Amino acid sequence: MKTIEFSYTPSDAVDPDALQHFFQDFEKRTNVTVRLDALDTKDARDTLNRFAVELKGADVSQIGSTWLRGLVDMNVLRPFSSREIHDLGGKESFLPVAWENALLPDKFEQYAIPWLVDVRVVCYRRDLLEKAGVDEQSAFVTAEAFDETLQRLQAAGVTIPWVVPTQHAWRSLHNVASWLWANGSDFISSNGKRATFADRDALAAFQAYYRLGRFMPPTVRNLGKSEAEQVFFEGNAAVTITGSNVLSMQPEILEHVGFALPMGRPFVGGSHLVIFKNTKIDEVALKFVQALTSVETQRTFGLGSLLPVKKDALANLTKLARQEGALAQYAMQAMTYGRSFFPLYLWGLVEARLVTGMAWLWEQSFELSPAELNIMIEKELGMLALRINRTLENLQGGDQ
Repeated sequence: MKTIEFSYTPSDAVDPDALQHFFQDFEKRTNVTVRLDALDTKDARDTLNRFAVELKGADVSQIGSTWLRGLVDMNVLRPFSSREIHDLGGKESFLPVAWENALLPDKFEQYAIPWLVDVRVVCYRRDLLEKAGVDEQSAFVTAEAFDETLQRLQAAGVTIPWVVPTQHAWRSLHNVASWLWANGSDFISSNGKRATFADRDALAAFQAYYRLGRFMPPTVRNLGKSEAEQVFFEGNAAVTITGSNVLSMQPEILEHVGFALPMGRPFVGGSHLVIFKNTKIDEVALKFVQALTSVETQRTFGLGSLLPVKKDALANLTKLARQEGALAQYAMQAMTYGRSFFPLYLWGLVEARLVTGMAWLWEQSFELSPAELNIMIEKELGMLALRINRTLENLQGGDQ
């Protein structure tokens, strides 16, 4: 019996029980054993890079959408042919934003297949907004409205108006992206040669985001992604930004939850499937990717922490119970109006350093006055941008 090794990051993928059921079904149908390699989220990228360098490890891997560029540049991934893409249902069967997110603008080959999509939406307690006299329709349409909404929740006696992760978490970058994009700014220039997150408009966006820290009491100021989500899921906070795993809340709390697109420009990311060149079971690996992206499998996985990328599978979610359908509708809107990070050369370097820098900024920010906070953010992001720009210039050369 053949064996295929599949690596994935559990906290960013699907329910383990659903995944195990899929593996068992795949083994019965193909007589191929699946060996699962569950990677730690924080170290997953380094582990995949080690697979690449050592030419051993997984046959098929789930990767974060922004990790693709680095692996392609290392020349360790096997491209998919036009015929193989057709056998997967063709690109027309995938959500456009998911398919585009798996493309590299300067490459003709397709090195990744979308698997699941991650949409960041504002989740809020409708009953608490009503208590504070806040209009749901306009509560989160601008950064100023967002701030005012939290002010009013706090004034109405809500103990935890706002909760987001402040420890090292990729989600921090996904969250603050909405503030930057709404302010007409970005993290890096369109040609990938200059960090722009310390430019004036981007700094103003970062400052507005970190000022919201005053709406997080000390008990929720040092949380990771899962811990911050759990505070909201247990009904202890009024507002957060998260994904479809909000549906794991208790029904009596979930019925009071509403959804909104943060400033109308949510982050849309997700997971791709790639096949490493070192695989010795190429045909089996292709069948495995085909099974993982089938509409039937996508429907099974569609209510995990990520949403399906196949159009038919996502459309099916709108027919479910009220809250599931409402979230699916907002997810579909997000895929129309949202944005992803560009898979630019060396984006992974910028992303990693920013995530680390954002966690450090949170550690320092809570006891500062607004003026002190603004100065600290400008200083630290300015120095970080300077270091990154020197690195980009040395590695790439050319005009910035």
